[in-house]
Amino acid sequence: MKDKKFSTPTVRFGVPNLTAKLPRFWNFRIPIFGGFYMGGGKFIVVSFSMIAIGFIASLFMLISSGDQQITFPMLGASYEAPSMVGHTIVDAEFPAQRSQTLQLNIPQGTRLNEITFKNVDLGKEGLTNAFQLTGTSTTDMITVDTMIIKNSEFPSMDWASGYIYNLTATSSVVVAGHTLSPTLASTTNDVVIGGGRGATSYVAEDMSVDRIIIRQTTTGGDVLVDQLILDGVRAWTGAFDMDYFEIGTLIMENVRIGDDGDINSADFVVNTTVEINSIADGIVDEPVFIR
Repeated sequence: MKDKKFSTPTVRFGVPNLTAKLPRFWNFRIPIFGGFYMGGGKFIVVSFSMIAIGFIASLFMLISSGDQQITFPMLGASYEAPSMVGHTIVDAEFPAQRSQTLQLNIPQGTRLNEITFKNVDLGKEGLTNAFQLTGTSTTDMITVDTMIIKNSEFPSMDWASGYIYNLTATSSVVVAGHTLSPTLASTTNDVVIGGGRGATSYVAEDMSVDRIIIRQTTTGGDVLVDQLILDGVRAWTGAFDMDYFEIGTLIMENVRIGDDGDINSADFVVNTTVEINSIADGIVDEPVFIR
């Protein structure tokens, strides 16, 4: 028997030759930084790096400048009215310590609508004054339409070299001895400040500071303030001192003054250099001792 041979068919598969050309998307030239070009799909890394560095540098400068800006009523600074931006200060009494003083400098001729301090605690051992308001002379003064002092406490209070048209101190003002010896003068002006449209207001609330200073910084005229209000201002040490001022109406309500509990030594003094047109004195003497 002969051997049988089997043959299998050969199967061939042909793979087509597929070729494709990618379209050229970058058939343009962009000038970059004086002579460098990006074209034909090429990417210039250096140019974008320079852009990124410039952006980061600008952002850093913006953040840095923001950190340096001091705005009212931040402490340890003086503010030149009518600006709300301040500059850091160093207390002469404590040059090695960070200042916690709030100081408002006002050039002559400046008009302010309002200066208000509400719920502010004052005082630092070694400072003479906790609150100070002063003009520059009897001809260059801080002139106020209405001043109100209420719900406040000070170890002592002293006024000199000023003018008040109408002073009202109600029976809620309690003092460990007081001496009111102003010069009565019918020629004292009833100060009236016109509208405060466009004038700056300074308001500080709910804070603790070493002291507050309001002072006129230049001569040649007065400073004009429509309202000056102290509400809930409490000092445990340091005096309330006021010099070279002119006030239309001054009202005191619920104020306590005293640093020794001795009613035979005056802790509230209005000196003879203060001229007043009329006084309503309801002050009560009691042994107040603020500590």
